Amino acid sequence: MMSEQLLSVLSCQRFLTLNEVCKEINLDCQIGQNQLGVLEKQQIVERRFFAGRNYFRLTRSVETISNLGTKVWGRLSRRKSAVAIGQARTCYHHLAGKVGVRLFQLLIQANLVRKLTPTKYILTEVGKQRLSHFLAEPIHQTQVQTCIDFSERLPHLAGSLGTKMLSKLVKTNVVTLAPNRRVRVNVPLERWFEDHLGSDGRETPSLPGAF
Repeated sequence: MMSEQLLSVLSCQRFLTLNEVCKEINLDCQIGQNQLGVLEKQQIVERRFFAGRNYFRLTRSVETISNLGTKVWGRLSRRKSAVAIGQARTCYHHLAGKVGVRLFQLLIQANLVRKLTPTKYILTEVGKQRLSHFLAEPIHQTQVQTCIDFSERLPHLAGSLGTKMLSKLVKTNVVTLAPNRRVRVNVPLERWFEDHLGSDGRETPSLPGAF
């Protein structure tokens, strides 16, 4: 019963903190942590430590989000800060918000980036080639850094590659930096991606939190 409740909350398919998960079902955090650990060992739930906290989400997508999942995600998405700058913003020196998350999803769907574990993503050889061409400089790195987006609770591109991507997007007027970390998108993201980075002919269906 407890496991079902935890999975119901996590059906929102976003990374949630231990406190957020347990608060929704009025569960002691120590008990919740132990039970989530069991689900993690069963490879039903994945954990990622980021910015001093453990985050949890389901390892596989679900077809239907439960009422609890809808409720917790609704509350998080209505936070003032999430509403104010949730669409597109900078995170350090890379692109974040719905647009940043969707860009990262497109990189994965086009097989330019591959997920190995909840915390480890790598560039494929195709990814290195296409990004090298787009950025007009050799890309030799394999590992890809990501952040858990604070408003979307899904990964977005970070690190030096994220910084270079944002700089190039600004330089080519795909996006424009605005005050208070906001970013204005000047070109439809999906069309721009198809034109400049391609998708290997694959479809690019929207994922949770997609732009």
